[in-house]
Amino acid sequence: PVFRPTEEEFADPLAYVARIRPAAEPYGVCRIVPPLSWSPPRALDASALNFPAKRQPIHRLLARPAPADRDTFLLDYTLFLRARADAGPPRRGRKRTAPPRPPALSDGRPLDLCRLFHAVKRFGGYDGACEGRRWDDVVRLVDDKAPPRHVPECAKHVLAQLYYEHLYDYEKFTKDRSASSQGGKQADAKVELDNQPSVSGSRDEEMDEEEASGVSSSSGRKRRNQKAAGVASNERHGNNNGTPGKNAGSAGARKPKKRKLDAEVSQDDQVCERCDSGLHGDAMLLCDRCDKGWHMYCLSPPLESVPPGNWYCSDCKNPDSDCFGFVERRNTCQLDAFKRFDDKVRRKWFGPRPPSRVQVEKLFWEIVEGKAGELEVMYGSDIDTSDYGSGFPRLGDPVPASVDPEAWQKYCSSPWNLNNFPNLPGSVLRTVKDKIPGVMVPWLYMGMLFSSFCWHVEDHCFYSINYLHWGEPKCWYGVPGAEANAFERVMRKALPDLFDAQPDLLFHLVTMLNPSVLQANGVPVYSVMQEPGNFVITFPRSYHGGFNLGLNCAEAVNFAPADWLPHGGIGAELYRMYRKAPVLSHEELLYVVAKNGVDNKSLSYLKEEVERVFVKEKKCREELWINGIIKSSPMQPRSNPNFIGNEEDKKCIICQQYLYLSAVSCSCRTSHVCLEHWKHLCECSPEKRRLLYRHTLAELGDLASEVKASLSGENVKQSPLLLNDIPTPSKKGKDQHMSYAQLAKDWLSKSDHILHMPFLDTAYSTALEAAEQFLWGDHDMDSVRNMALKLTEAKRWGLSVRNCLSKIDECLLRKDKCSEKVKYVDIEELVAVRCEASSEPGLAQLQDYAERGKMLISEINIALSSCSTVDHLEALYSRASEFPVELTETSMLSCEISSAKSWLKKARDLLEVNKLGVIDIDCLNTLKLEMTQLRALVPEVDLVSKLWKEAESLRMQCQSYLQDSPGLKELESFLLALDGTKFNIPELNLLKQRYSGACSWASHVNSMLTKLFERNDYHNIVEELTAILKDGKSLRVKVDELPFVEKELKRSFCRKQASEALATQMSLQFIKEILIQASILTIEEEQPFVGLSEVLKNATAWEEKARRMLEQSASLSEFEDHIR
Repeated sequence: PVFRPTEEEFADPLAYVARIRPAAEPYGVCRIVPPLSWSPPRALDASALNFPAKRQPIHRLLARPAPADRDTFLLDYTLFLRARADAGPPRRGRKRTAPPRPPALSDGRPLDLCRLFHAVKRFGGYDGACEGRRWDDVVRLVDDKAPPRHVPECAKHVLAQLYYEHLYDYEKFTKDRSASSQGGKQADAKVELDNQPSVSGSRDEEMDEEEASGVSSSSGRKRRNQKAAGVASNERHGNNNGTPGKNAGSAGARKPKKRKLDAEVSQDDQVCERCDSGLHGDAMLLCDRCDKGWHMYCLSPPLESVPPGNWYCSDCKNPDSDCFGFVERRNTCQLDAFKRFDDKVRRKWFGPRPPSRVQVEKLFWEIVEGKAGELEVMYGSDIDTSDYGSGFPRLGDPVPASVDPEAWQKYCSSPWNLNNFPNLPGSVLRTVKDKIPGVMVPWLYMGMLFSSFCWHVEDHCFYSINYLHWGEPKCWYGVPGAEANAFERVMRKALPDLFDAQPDLLFHLVTMLNPSVLQANGVPVYSVMQEPGNFVITFPRSYHGGFNLGLNCAEAVNFAPADWLPHGGIGAELYRMYRKAPVLSHEELLYVVAKNGVDNKSLSYLKEEVERVFVKEKKCREELWINGIIKSSPMQPRSNPNFIGNEEDKKCIICQQYLYLSAVSCSCRTSHVCLEHWKHLCECSPEKRRLLYRHTLAELGDLASEVKASLSGENVKQSPLLLNDIPTPSKKGKDQHMSYAQLAKDWLSKSDHILHMPFLDTAYSTALEAAEQFLWGDHDMDSVRNMALKLTEAKRWGLSVRNCLSKIDECLLRKDKCSEKVKYVDIEELVAVRCEASSEPGLAQLQDYAERGKMLISEINIALSSCSTVDHLEALYSRASEFPVELTETSMLSCEISSAKSWLKKARDLLEVNKLGVIDIDCLNTLKLEMTQLRALVPEVDLVSKLWKEAESLRMQCQSYLQDSPGLKELESFLLALDGTKFNIPELNLLKQRYSGACSWASHVNSMLTKLFERNDYHNIVEELTAILKDGKSLRVKVDELPFVEKELKRSFCRKQASEALATQMSLQFIKEILIQASILTIEEEQPFVGLSEVLKNATAWEEKARRMLEQSASLSEFEDHIR
């Protein structure tokens, strides 16, 4: 079916899916064509993408032999021949039957009997192959060189004759053996339940092996094959895969054989290869070839009883080398190389002319069925978009230059963007915060011609949505979820050999079957052709598969609206039955969704599933109680209970399911099991095992009641909705059957009596241990939980009282050697609490110590607040130290005494220095500051205060001189007045430094000035005077020589200019300015200036004569003479 939503309908994806579900779900798959406005930009540059690709042999998706170990087959076949020979009439000299030599084909090649047997088995055995005329298909499965389309009649006839001659009797034997297997019948019956499919899951997941600690013996782990009674045992150690012993022949007889570990079970029990436990030897099944062992309940699927005849493990029946599946590439693949491979395949199968879609589909199924030759293609499947990028825009990804930023932002938040789909409002997966690839994070798919996705259902039976970004169409086939059981029955019927070799075949996505075969057997199959830009949705439990019609790029993710919840429960049970590790915990998802709430349309689905889980959990817990498991403990709560993060619970070592709600543990090992497999954890008695639970039945029941109340609009706390049909559990006591409620009532009576008796630790511990069997229960156990809480508090209180008194007695005995005292605050808290166990005899004694401690604390506080003497404080400290209870005030008192003594020592040292030397004012300030903080009376305080005041007065005077820049003589007088002071004041030392610097400067000035008139190196004189002037101005003291230095610098500078003017030609104006400056400085009579005046006079006369000559128009010769 194809659906074309309007713009309005397209706005809410989950609402639209819910609207079309009644019409689309009966088909299992549907196509959605978005409105024309939907045009998301290409966010992924596929040409630059390096993606992982896998090799996929299309011709082996169906037409492949079952994975089978030839040695194991020949072993069983030889045993059959020997048993048949032994059952015949005795002949003289008859020898034992040797392993058969394989017959030869017409061209001389040896015939593979193992491959032939399983090939004929697929078509219903010899009779079925003859009736259905399927020997041509048998030839293709057996002979790799057989022609794909037309098999010669002679080849079919020869192969049929060889089978009849060598394998027909063996076929009848194996059918009789299977018919007598009750375990197989029970397992098949379990598989064919009408209310659930027998296989689910969409990806090739390996089964996780949870490590479990086994019971080891003194001789180590030794594997033994314990044969039936009367048959000699043939011991093999380790992983020996050799041939069986001589006495193994009876294992091939037609009569059912006994359980393999019935007799003579050694202390060296076989270790299960699945759970790593050597326990439950009576349920251990040993392989008749390799001697490895498995618990029957650990197999996938589990066996209910021992199969008759020989039994071989999956490793021996179908080794890894024969198992079919995708072959991973070591390196990544680029789109160009991928496209060239696609073109090559297209040219090989269709030539230059483009084929029609009908031609492509027809040829695809011919290749799958082995009728058109061999073909291996590449498929880039399950590419994690977290690592390789998504085809849709995402926040945080760089915006391509060719894309409008507004369009990018629009499609980043679009609800049809598959990165947003699992987290849409109304999706129960929005509570999952863990980035699970394929479920919460989309997967990318790079397809080419004929690359296919085989029949499967999604993980946990989720919905899936697929969007084709670009490229050639993708052909889908879907089977409605309601027909899942019928689909599986037809698959098993059509491929019995593959399912016998791999019972969980449909988990592995490696098998295709022509839809026409399914339809011929009454299974409806519908097809959808997905075009670029189209969405395809698959519904829960819907088997679907398909193939690509050419190069394309698609993206897919799971989603789960509330109507998925019942299907999710079925998927979880299937994972449990097939021992497959789930993607997430269904119970945790259900709990978180119920706590967060859903809309009214989803409540009915949630209510149904919550009630189912509650009833199952209640039944399992009560069954444990009936069987003697009475110990229990709550699990560690989730750090974030409102969503599912990356906190993983332990898994059941048997069925591999997450243990969210509950588990069973034992002190003999670290592993856990679920409540259904509690018997298989260990061989300890039930009393030694323990139920671990995350929520009580009361909490789970309240959750179910809240969901129901929300659905019906009632405002109730709890409801008996789940309890009417569940009988109250009971078990036989010494004289009569006691119900769960009766035992709880008796426990309450005994516990109440314990509370009113003198405190006895063992009585409380025994009562609390007995309460564990009730604490996980429903609301009828609320009184037990309340009483257990009282007992716990009373026990803690009573033990605390006794512990306090014990420590007090120890302190009184050991006195100074007591390492730890009881804290007064603890005693005060114990005395203040009104506990049920108030009959504790030591309470009165503890109250006395509390009263004495209170009085002593009061005395200490009064002494500290009133500034008592040190002697009084020491006396109080001595009393507090001898008191057997630790008072906080004792440490305060000790600190005050220590502080007072320390200050007193410093003060006396300072006063002693006052007599002998100089007192440092910083030390005096420190003492003054500490003095203000003392809470003790010390006589030296007055002397220290007097000294501090005197020192502070001097410091203030020094500070005033430092700020005012005094004259040198004034400063000298002040320093002379303070000469010999007994205080070391930093400000005084700084003043002395300034005075010394000023004196030194003045001395240097006077020395230079006395020699100044004897020098004529005016340039050096100017530099020296400039430096002296700068130093003088930087002094913080006023000196008398500074103005004289300034005047002398000006004179020296003028002399320097005059000497320079005499040495070089200068303008008359410059010479005049120098002479004017010299006149101002009264140095015009000095020699340089006299000479400079003469130069000025001559220059002026020359200039005057030249002016007159110009006025009188003198001759040229006169001008020349004047210039010369």
